[in-house]
Amino acid sequence: MMSSVKRWYKQGPALLEEIERSRSGAGEAWLWYLGQHGFVINLEGLVFYIDVILNDLVDGEGGSSREYPAPFDPGAAGRVDYALCTHNHGDHLNLATLVPLAKANPRARFMVPRPWRRVLSGAGIGEERILGAAEGEELDLGPVSILPLAAVHTRYIREEPERDENGDCLCLGYLLKGGGLTIYHAGDTWLTPGLIHCLKAAGPLNIAMLPINGTDWERTSGGYVGNMGALDAVKLARAVPVDLSIPAHYDMMAANSENPAIFADYLYRLCPERRFHIFALGERFIYRT
Repeated sequence: MMSSVKRWYKQGPALLEEIERSRSGAGEAWLWYLGQHGFVINLEGLVFYIDVILNDLVDGEGGSSREYPAPFDPGAAGRVDYALCTHNHGDHLNLATLVPLAKANPRARFMVPRPWRRVLSGAGIGEERILGAAEGEELDLGPVSILPLAAVHTRYIREEPERDENGDCLCLGYLLKGGGLTIYHAGDTWLTPGLIHCLKAAGPLNIAMLPINGTDWERTSGGYVGNMGALDAVKLARAVPVDLSIPAHYDMMAANSENPAIFADYLYRLCPERRFHIFALGERFIYRT
């Protein structure tokens, strides 16, 4: 049963109207947090849905594993230019969200790691609408470009990312560049030397959305795959560096959660000159240089 503790700052038609009427200009980005690792970003006038999950998540006993309901029905979203998914886990890529989203937005395109194109096409999303992302292969979307970066997710603290039989990464993060800004959505990943090297090569980051849920033996035994924890996320923000760090992936499922105040505490201790923002559910944040 869903918890009544976590509530939306804004949801439903009010949230949708705010997204659909957004107008980002040069040197700015508009962001909304939709829970877990889901963000909506308006950059250079293009609206990106990244790892947004707008359907229920059912546990093994037939109940909901979500701590709060979705903010709106995916079929109600009327302004989606690109929907990006970082990997094929149900809290990042879910056809119950993507198929209605595709029907409601016939001109929207969908980006997934190359091995997961078949998941979308098999659900009826046209091949011409699906972009297969590959590590290091930048995609030009006009005013915005996207550079996929390897993410190491299901192999605990290893340098080498998970790949399919063709050598393509199963899990990715995305660097969005446009309007003079560089925005990093990490997807689900551990912190590795290789990732720090790639991010440094990309130059200073304006914004980074980083998972902080970490892992432990109990969550691993329960089948939950982990990520970097709050301390590693802060160390990434310090090393790259990042102007605005946003902790994420800590609130949708009780068994795989974390307190974002721990991230704030580590940041104050290690690099208090860095800024951060902890979102309320459905909150809009406007970043300007």
